[in-house]
Amino acid sequence: MKFFKPVQEKIIPKICACKFFTAHRLLLLSLCAGIAAGVAVTPKKEAFLRISKGTTSKQVAQMLKKEKIISSERFFLFLIRVTGNDRKIKSGIYKFHNKNTELKILSDLAGGKSHKIKVTIPEGFTAAEIAVLLDSASICSGEKFLDIVGEKLLEGYLFPDTYFFDIDMSPYLVADVLRDNFNKKFSNDLRKSAVESGLSEKDTVILASLIEKEAKKDEERPLISAVFRNRLKKGWHLESCATIIYALGKHKDRLTYKDTKVNSPYNTYLFPGLPPHPICNPGISSLNAAIFPADTDAMFFVSDGAGSHKFSKYFSEHNLNKKKINQR
Repeated sequence: MKFFKPVQEKIIPKICACKFFTAHRLLLLSLCAGIAAGVAVTPKKEAFLRISKGTTSKQVAQMLKKEKIISSERFFLFLIRVTGNDRKIKSGIYKFHNKNTELKILSDLAGGKSHKIKVTIPEGFTAAEIAVLLDSASICSGEKFLDIVGEKLLEGYLFPDTYFFDIDMSPYLVADVLRDNFNKKFSNDLRKSAVESGLSEKDTVILASLIEKEAKKDEERPLISAVFRNRLKKGWHLESCATIIYALGKHKDRLTYKDTKVNSPYNTYLFPGLPPHPICNPGISSLNAAIFPADTDAMFFVSDGAGSHKFSKYFSEHNLNKKKINQR
């Protein structure tokens, strides 16, 4: 009759070995924590470090050492390995102080606790201008961002505001953030008011984009809105200089007669009604003005060259205003 050895004899050594390894690892981590707690940056009070996607742990350690954020490149690499963070360091711009320990630095890098980049998108910026802004701040590819805007027809819906982004973000994500902010600011109440005033959401945004480009003063936005809406009701051409500049694709301080003949669906001197799409990304003041125009029968306005406009009901009065302005 055969007897089998008790299973415990084979398992017990393995359990002991496992306990020994775990205890050894905990002891090692405690030792690292103890050492790192006393290793703080000394030469620099504050330092910024940019970690791009694909940067290796060794490269990160070299950068940290070069900037005097850590005191030992070898120890930091050892700390990365023993904590299992070899492939967990996130891209971004990081801000470190001389009081940061090595463990705190690693924790921030592995946890993606990066220093956000502040970006302010002014009211009236076009998608092309926003793309340049994003690209220059290394937030995302401006070219790819523009491709997405064109693909999803987002011109007009990239809400101007102050944002805090990471570097090397997905352009899709950045576009979604801007569009989501538009949806938040252009509330359901505003959408309802727009419909009640006789405008669809798209037409509201298009009209607001024209107001944004024409107006210099907030108090004139409802007046400019009223002129455009009065013209739309009568079937007149809007004759907005801002649409000509958009059609030309470049800014001009003075438009020529030839400019007003440019063959473009955005040319409101040639084609009646609103242009097919927004010509910029309007702010909330222009969106409100598009929905709530001033109560006026004005049909014309002209820039006085000093940031304001002269408004008139009749063409003869409009010509007189232009003559006075040109004589200054």
